[in-house]
Amino acid sequence: SSDVCSSDLLLIANILANPLIGLCEHFSSLVKPGGKITLSGILHEQLEIVLETYSEYFGDLKVKQKDEWCRVDGVRK
Repeated sequence: SSDVCSSDLLLIANILANPLIGLCEHFSSLVKPGGKITLSGILHEQLEIVLETYSEYFGDLKVKQKDEWCRVDGVRK
């Protein structure tokens, strides 16, 4: 089957903020409306730009922080 990327309900990415920002449009195309995304590997000082970028495609963005690292969870609009 060609459904190798059929995880349209959940996408998890643990990479730094700059690649996350560059991949936002691509990630949003992989997740169907109502599907979830989890992004980690984000330094606290880069959190706002990641939230701003992903808020175009994902809602209900929630942040968890541990030390200087953050994780963002959201739902595809």
